[in-house]
Amino acid sequence: MKAGSHCMSKACPEASSAVQLVQIEVSPTHPLLLLKRALPWEAITEAMTRHWREHGKNVDGGPGLPWDVALYVPLVVLMLIKSFDSRQMEAYLAENVVARVFIGCHREVEAQIRDHSNIARAYAALGKAGIEEVTHLVIQQAHRFGFVDEGVISADTTAQELPMGYPNEPGILRGLAQRCGRALTQLKHRGVQGLDGALEQVETILRSVKDHHLFTKGKKQKREVLTRILTEVGRLVGQTRVIETTVVESSDRVIQRARSRLAAMHAVIKVLMGQIVHWISTGKVAANKIVHVGIPQARAIVRNKAGKQSEFGLAYLISRLGGGYVFGERIVANADEKQMPLKALSGYRAIFGQETTPELVVYDRGGDSAKTRQTLALEQVQYIGIQPKGLRPWSVAEAVRDQVRSERGQTEGVIGTLKSNRYKFNKPKERLWQTLEMAGPRSILSFNLNKFMRDLVDLTK
Repeated sequence: MKAGSHCMSKACPEASSAVQLVQIEVSPTHPLLLLKRALPWEAITEAMTRHWREHGKNVDGGPGLPWDVALYVPLVVLMLIKSFDSRQMEAYLAENVVARVFIGCHREVEAQIRDHSNIARAYAALGKAGIEEVTHLVIQQAHRFGFVDEGVISADTTAQELPMGYPNEPGILRGLAQRCGRALTQLKHRGVQGLDGALEQVETILRSVKDHHLFTKGKKQKREVLTRILTEVGRLVGQTRVIETTVVESSDRVIQRARSRLAAMHAVIKVLMGQIVHWISTGKVAANKIVHVGIPQARAIVRNKAGKQSEFGLAYLISRLGGGYVFGERIVANADEKQMPLKALSGYRAIFGQETTPELVVYDRGGDSAKTRQTLALEQVQYIGIQPKGLRPWSVAEAVRDQVRSERGQTEGVIGTLKSNRYKFNKPKERLWQTLEMAGPRSILSFNLNKFMRDLVDLTK
């Protein structure tokens, strides 16, 4: 490395305050540059451009500032490789030479690199579908390099836990009351009249929830207070329904946003009320119970396993191909697990084509069903490695069973890796549903990009 000075101007008077150029030699065998040369940039650019166009970005040279596709495509890919958020990515580009080479800005001394807000917009505008399409392209390219064994697919379900506290019923209802309170406050600031009663009802609910947490003892007393909270929430919903109808004709953006929030809370409580009543009457968590009013897609996933009665979050089906590459999709909470081997096969064909079929399909005993086995056989799957329930016989020979057990273990390991701090599948930081639903596919794509990079490095050794 050659540098004009190693001193700060204040500490060293002889140091110049002018811009100092630094020349650094980057090895062409650097892992990131190996990956850069191997990725199908033309296909990735086409896919990303299409999704940016759908989200209104100026990719076709229309009036106004153009959307710099040549910059944003490698930039977003690098952000996914490093599992960075937009602020981390901005700092990384400012100080890392290899990153500038990767995105193609190393020859421009004063190249303009977008700030974190623009990077975040570029990522968000891809959407969940865009991230999944790039995942398919990466797996297909790894297959061309011989890193993927398309003859084997092993799948399992898991839950993506969300960054929230334990979803007890009073806490969930407090969240609903707080959101209604914020919407009512916005309406009040915009001059809407007749909100005092509803705002007082919000405070009543919050006091009752505090009483439940701090002062109630025993199951009987807690259920009595919870029943009272439900009654108070019912009154609040009745009051806010009337308010919502009175502002429906307003053209004010803030008023309409507040009205939409109230409408969303009404839709949530319509389902949630019955689920809480079910818990009060039976003591059991209702299947598909809403666990967060701000993210109603998050549900209680009943497991009934030792030490894990239920999980809270988004249900996913994760499929591992031979060679270790992964794809997945979000599924309905508490979906029929007997259908999951068929859903995994459908995801496999979305990548490799509708005419392709793996030789071996692996799943645990939750997918065991005579109908599922029959359907897989009709789809020309040669070895159906679904672990049988009870004393049912296996569909494969003993030698194949050893491979089935190995694949099952590796699939569990991959799920654990996705949930590590490196890939952040669990407890993503996103708060808006638009980006939160991208968090799972983002973790899967990041895993595949890093797997591809490691395989390329091993190939050069």
